[in-house]
Amino acid sequence: MLSLGVLGTAKNTGKTTTLNALLKCLSGKLLALTSIGFDGEDLDHITGLPKPKVLVEEGNFVVTSEEAAKHSTARLHLLRRFDIKTALGSICLYRVRQAGTVILVGPHSSEDLLTIKEVLEKDMVEVFLIDGAINRIVPFQHSDFVILAVGASRSTNLDFLLSETKVIVKALRLPIDKKGRKTVEGLVSLEKLSFFRGEHILVESPMHLLLTEDFVRLEQLLNDLDVAVVRRPELLCVTVNPCYPERRMEGYALARIDLSELSKAIERELDVPCLNVTQEEERLCKIVEEKIGKRGSKKT
Repeated sequence: MLSLGVLGTAKNTGKTTTLNALLKCLSGKLLALTSIGFDGEDLDHITGLPKPKVLVEEGNFVVTSEEAAKHSTARLHLLRRFDIKTALGSICLYRVRQAGTVILVGPHSSEDLLTIKEVLEKDMVEVFLIDGAINRIVPFQHSDFVILAVGASRSTNLDFLLSETKVIVKALRLPIDKKGRKTVEGLVSLEKLSFFRGEHILVESPMHLLLTEDFVRLEQLLNDLDVAVVRRPELLCVTVNPCYPERRMEGYALARIDLSELSKAIERELDVPCLNVTQEEERLCKIVEEKIGKRGSKKT
């Protein structure tokens, strides 16, 4: 089984749109999906604007909470109840019996995600899709692949978006190298990282470095230090969402900016595919199918 995470840099950066596109791209495979947190609500609880729904097909596996399953329009058949508790009930494994929308409330910890992955592998799931935001990033260390979703809801300043994306991609591409290094366990704050200037250090994953708001400082430290990781997912591509909630006198309204220059800059400077999923779904499918196919053939 291969796992693919969709990692958003903020709320409303296009994670759900990307997830829905992936469900269509990989519809010929046995799929499972979950969220590290909460996804699929009708309205954004801050802006009140409608949000895209997660659309599942008959035969998909869904990992979500009992209460979330009750509010999904897809007809779900309960297969297993995990010993993983949330505010919305226990996390359960369901099989979709009739297509519809689902609300995803999944595991919060790496350990719980690994437990779920073990069960899904026994059920012969081929691809496990995982949705989550950067403030819930650590479980993504156990994904085979990751797609980074950036967007105007994070900032309408294109220079800021490019700079932040550069740092995240730099972290995601840190080398896997365990030899002759000082191990730094657990989450690594910028303060902790700064203690190791001039040393060769090993951290568990890029995700253990990215729980910070100060990406400028993180970039400086990554440039000054020799950092390697125990494990990391492979970055497949970056997606951009030009829509964002704009504050107006009467509340929020959906606005849009042109991110085409940002996409070009990301591709040019970071050597990674960057695309608007709503306009380039076919391109996304080609990228994913090529990578999933190659990795899948190596594992069989």
